[in-house]
Amino acid sequence: MNKALRLGHRSRARWVACVAPLVAALLVAQPALATTPSEGSGTFTFTTPIPSGPPRTADGNTFFSLTATETIHLAIEGIATVQFSQVVHASGESNVRGVITCAVCSIGGRSGMAVFRFEGNGAFTPASPLAGQFVVLSASGGLSGLHGEGTFSSIDGGGTYTFSWHFDP
Repeated sequence: MNKALRLGHRSRARWVACVAPLVAALLVAQPALATTPSEGSGTFTFTTPIPSGPPRTADGNTFFSLTATETIHLAIEGIATVQFSQVVHASGESNVRGVITCAVCSIGGRSGMAVFRFEGNGAFTPASPLAGQFVVLSASGGLSGLHGEGTFSSIDGGGTYTFSWHFDP
């Protein structure tokens, strides 16, 4: 092997030896950490839902598209608009799914807008409460970076919820 070729290999080896630790450090470097996860619970109440159109029926099931206002307290504080669909089965059990938009919400000492997706089922009775889960779809303002999920249980226009959340930087 000629001398120039050996020097080229040595130069490359030194370059790799200097650059490799920098590349490894960049690959391992963590972005700013998210906030510590928090948990809370609370209550909510609904206004009487307003149908978005006439109900439809098929095979003993009745289908509704509805809008309501929800007041939320404790871990989440705010007044929200809820748009949802509900299927009421002949048994009295229901399936619901929809979106909650809380335009002025407070969570974890921060305020802004939060949008949640939810779904659940039950008969809205003590023996069969409407129970389900919800998740944060998006957030803005002081709630930017909000991630979270929770569960809820509802009987006759009101209920309780639990919520786990954190904020990404």
